[in-house]
Amino acid sequence: MEKEFAFSSQAAYEILYRFYVVLKIAKIHDPNNANFQDQLRHLMAALNEPLRRQGRIILQIRRNAFFINFTRIRVSYSDFYINRSLLVEFGRREIGTLTFSEGLDGAELSRFIAFLSGQNPHKSILFEQFHEVFTAADFRHIQAEKAEKLDFNSTKERQNRLAAQTYFLGIAHLKELSKTEERVSSFHVTKLWIQTIFNHLTDDESFLYGLTNIKNHDEYTLNHSVNVCILSMALGRRLGLSNRELMELGIGAFLHDLGKIEIPDAILNKPAHLTAEEKRLMDQHARFGAAHLLRIQGNRGFSGRALAVAFEHHYKANKDNWSPYRKKNNINLFSRIVKITDYFDAITTKRVYRPRAFTREEALNIMIQNKDAEFDPLVFKVFVAMIGVYPIGSLVIMDTEEIGIITEANPHASMAQRPMVKMITDRTGRKINGEVVDLMDIDPQTHRFARTIVKTLDPEKYGIRVADYFLAQVAEVPAVT
Repeated sequence: MEKEFAFSSQAAYEILYRFYVVLKIAKIHDPNNANFQDQLRHLMAALNEPLRRQGRIILQIRRNAFFINFTRIRVSYSDFYINRSLLVEFGRREIGTLTFSEGLDGAELSRFIAFLSGQNPHKSILFEQFHEVFTAADFRHIQAEKAEKLDFNSTKERQNRLAAQTYFLGIAHLKELSKTEERVSSFHVTKLWIQTIFNHLTDDESFLYGLTNIKNHDEYTLNHSVNVCILSMALGRRLGLSNRELMELGIGAFLHDLGKIEIPDAILNKPAHLTAEEKRLMDQHARFGAAHLLRIQGNRGFSGRALAVAFEHHYKANKDNWSPYRKKNNINLFSRIVKITDYFDAITTKRVYRPRAFTREEALNIMIQNKDAEFDPLVFKVFVAMIGVYPIGSLVIMDTEEIGIITEANPHASMAQRPMVKMITDRTGRKINGEVVDLMDIDPQTHRFARTIVKTLDPEKYGIRVADYFLAQVAEVPAVT
């Protein structure tokens, strides 16, 4: 029976993608909207041929993956949000299977999409309650079945807990690498850690972004290196690097400041300006790091590009002959990536010589002003798009006078100002542990957006530690000693 209904993965993906797009538009526009009708025609076109040949299309969830007629739908990293968004839509209604039968037409499909989008997306309801209303709507060619076991939220919490544990294990591992006798023997652990970070980026990139708001002032170099690694691998994915290249990039980013173990703490943490001699020594940390990595490289599975990151990550884009060893045009792509993420994380962190950290929005504006002097223009353009109009972790105030924290960017560039926001105060300013709301939500009475961001705020002025709100999503966080 399964053979009879199997068809290509590309056709399966097209149906899922079109279904996602139409459902998103239906949350903003009514069924008579031209954009909605246009996208509905695309979805109907994707359904028509399989329905004609096979009689029915079964959209089913198994172990948090979508299948259409028993063909698993594989999505790329850049489209992972489609899978996640639909899992949430189905999970909150306990839907495990939707079946579309031959005879389905555009009018019935339009009615169904409007029905599904009209349900409160932030309120979980029992399938029995959902199905009672669904049955009354009399959809003749669409059937819904209850999920046998679908718990997206608990799976997400478990994934986030593991991601947080991995984050702090990275800091602990860098401590080990800072011990001379451990640098060679622990390198296989480095590769395993990078692979785990790569897996978590695939599962939930936004949550890892949130963790990069963690700023441990007492262990700045370790904490900073983990953040730079995460941001660099995320940027590398958007630049189209292969899995192997992302691993190499991750290693280079993770170890880019290893040379600072040769710099005395009195210099690293000096609150005043460095003397000429101290600055000369500090400037040597890139060379020290490259030398350390060269000694442990051997046949341990990372390329010269990963090694070069340690040496090159402080180059300036507008200076020829910036180093007596390399010229600007020879700077490898990994170094260009890490230069950007290193700069971004550094200026968003409070230091003894810079008591105030810039907000993420301020940091991005500073980088944009200095882009010609500091960064590769093409890589920087992709980085700005990745960070977004409102970077994850930004504190924002709404037109409703509520305050929240950006937890996830809107994947559609045209709707970048409408991300997901964790509510932390109500309209009166009282602190709350509020829900995560989608700024795409429409007020059913006014038919306008329910909330709109007015401006960003500085968390320090309000005594808010943004990282705490991301760590609060997980049940436990390991202590790092």
